[in-house]
Amino acid sequence: MTLARQIADRIDSLTPAQQDLARYILDHNEQVAFMTARQLADAAGQSDAAVVRFARAVGYTGYPELRTALRGGLLERAGAVGMRKAAPSTAGALTTEIFETDSELIAETERLNTEETGLAIADLLIGARRVWVTGHGTSYPLAAYVAMHLNQVLGKAQLFNVEHGDLADRLRDVRKGDVFVGIGYVRYLPYTIDILKLAREAGATVVAITDQPTSPLARLAAHTLYAARGMNAFAWWSQAGTLSLANWITALVMARDAERVTRQLRQSDTAWKQLGHWQADGNSDRTPSLEQNLKAGMQGRRKAKARKS
Repeated sequence: MTLARQIADRIDSLTPAQQDLARYILDHNEQVAFMTARQLADAAGQSDAAVVRFARAVGYTGYPELRTALRGGLLERAGAVGMRKAAPSTAGALTTEIFETDSELIAETERLNTEETGLAIADLLIGARRVWVTGHGTSYPLAAYVAMHLNQVLGKAQLFNVEHGDLADRLRDVRKGDVFVGIGYVRYLPYTIDILKLAREAGATVVAITDQPTSPLARLAAHTLYAARGMNAFAWWSQAGTLSLANWITALVMARDAERVTRQLRQSDTAWKQLGHWQADGNSDRTPSLEQNLKAGMQGRRKAKARKS
């Protein structure tokens, strides 16, 4: 289990000072991996004893074991999550690095999250009156992606951002029984945090998609999904982890509420036909519909389960 996962599982039981220390360690993991307990204490403005107590509070026998776990995680993720490689010298090397980075980030994202959390969030979304999704800056397109796919299968999801000038009016529609999904990463934008605070005060259940347990989004959330994030040689953050989380949650909703999802997709298929979609270039009557794709996927899952049993 990764250090981030260890902290996430115990974040509610940590004291405010320990949460501050957790935030420092996660924000400076490459440096902390090679610090002594005293060096970490000095850097974080805490005592040596506080560092040792923190290590034990998050499930380690002491600081040396925590540091070993942190070093191991860095080595596993070298070049993808948290540690940067030198710029590749050829286009072929760059291509390989980008796809390897994304593959490693997706695998790390899977390790950071539990099936239990995913199922709990899927059930919340299914039972919600409305689903709202917010994200700003580089998280904006991710929020749009999540909102679009959840609306496609649930018919009640909507993007909620500071952009139309009617934020206060729209907040009137948020209430108990709603689920509010917030997406944000280090350099957390205040718009997203403020919207989540107001949504929670209005009675909505907050779900966060973020990067670490000490994130301000995670502190506001009833449930949190963690995306591993890394940088390629040209300093662009890969969003592969977040996109995989969106696909995972959408798939869980489809699997757990197949009847309603089938009905939603059937209605979408009908609308597409009325709009002339099937007559557009590149399409034909033989192109599988949304409903047919869902049924094929569900049938494939049943066959796979049967083979395992």
